[in-house]
Amino acid sequence: MADLSWSQTLSVSLLTAAITLAGTSCQQAHQDERADKVRFLDGAQATAQETSGLVDNGYNALAKLVKGMDQKGWEEFSKGPLDEYVEFRRGWRQQLIAEHFKLSRYFGKNTANDLIHIDEIDIRPTDNLASTNPCSPPGELDDFDIEKLASEIECYASFVTKRQDAINERTKENNTDEFFEALRLKLSLQNQTKDLLQHYDKSSVTYLRGLDSKLTELGVSQVTILN
Repeated sequence: MADLSWSQTLSVSLLTAAITLAGTSCQQAHQDERADKVRFLDGAQATAQETSGLVDNGYNALAKLVKGMDQKGWEEFSKGPLDEYVEFRRGWRQQLIAEHFKLSRYFGKNTANDLIHIDEIDIRPTDNLASTNPCSPPGELDDFDIEKLASEIECYASFVTKRQDAINERTKENNTDEFFEALRLKLSLQNQTKDLLQHYDKSSVTYLRGLDSKLTELGVSQVTILN
């Protein structure tokens, strides 16, 4: 009888230990899951902040480029503002490519593609100067992204300075009719370039708002303002 009592006591002890171990394991699993979620949200927030900085840096560089095209011919522009921008763009695009992979992880590939289509980065439509729209990026409207818009602005700014060369030539030739036509074309391109820069600014705000909304969907807390 004493042996049976000892056996029952041992069984109860083992069962209690098993339940305790299972509970501890379950609790640890929940803690690990919460920790993984916190790490994921931290990564998503950091990526959104990095993307915001990259988009803002792109705008500032483009604004400086567009400002630098005024009253300059191609040679002066290409050796000054354009050369500086191209140097910036080289590093900027590499950062955008790296950011694409982070955005894909946290926000999905579609959101990443709205920043840059990495499968199209080697396509340079502006090399096709015989085209009626040499500055237009490749792909459909749905394929448009921040990087392509930046390339289009750079292309238009370059054409503006080439129109300035034409104006200078017509001035030397004292050809009034062709001078005014060259001036008209330059002003048209100049306005288009500045409109595109504004479009970049608006598109950036829309894109970053989209990232913020996705962060909220993921569970990132927002500050609530009470009246």
